[in-house]
Amino acid sequence: MSEPARVLVVDDEQVVLDSVRKNLKKEDYGIHTVLSAADALDHLGAATVTVVITDLMMPGMDGLELMGEMQRRGYRQPVVMITGYATMRTALQALRKGAFDYIAKPFTRAELQGVVSRAVRQASREGNLEEIGELGTGACHHLGGHCWVLVQDDGSAKIGLEDTFARTVGEIDEIEMPAAGDYVEQGSVCLRILTKDGKTHTLWSALSGSILELNADLVANPELAIEDPYGRGWLLRVDPGNLDEELKGLDLE
Repeated sequence: MSEPARVLVVDDEQVVLDSVRKNLKKEDYGIHTVLSAADALDHLGAATVTVVITDLMMPGMDGLELMGEMQRRGYRQPVVMITGYATMRTALQALRKGAFDYIAKPFTRAELQGVVSRAVRQASREGNLEEIGELGTGACHHLGGHCWVLVQDDGSAKIGLEDTFARTVGEIDEIEMPAAGDYVEQGSVCLRILTKDGKTHTLWSALSGSILELNADLVANPELAIEDPYGRGWLLRVDPGNLDEELKGLDLE
């Protein structure tokens, strides 16, 4: 039997540490909490850690600086950022700099369990690691390992899951899609994926804009988002409101 995953939680507020521990208590994780990034680095140097969950805004060394120092020291654990809605732009910056994902306060138990389960799967290389497709022609951009954006000839943009997300999400039960005509902001909730293990996985919008079209095939077969994320499993198409400026913050391939 393999040892349980070890989760390191970093936050300068004890109430947040207690909340994360409480919400993960039914999961088979070993959980260690610290109140500063400096203590987190000490723990990383002394113990085995599978996943790091850190607050983004902390006094002294913040979450981005902690992740940068981890990278400098050669630590490769997936990092999940905890952020408030007022710092969504910085959270997007965290994804661009290598964070596995972020979770916005106030978060639900299912959302926290969902993002941590994906990070644990990524750390342990579980799931299907073979190539699962590729994007078609066009200007393709990526929000970290979270989602992709493919700009269409008419100026609209399709959004779908990156394979890193798709391979770690688990078996889908339902996708909670927005409605055509809704407006989404870059960094805000785009949709939620509910999996059969009772967890919730939030997809953040890579662009701001009005939703033009939803992938109707996903209603009948939501597993397409996992089986063919770069093809038939695309999620939605938007009319971007600030395309040129927002694309500057995404990785181009």
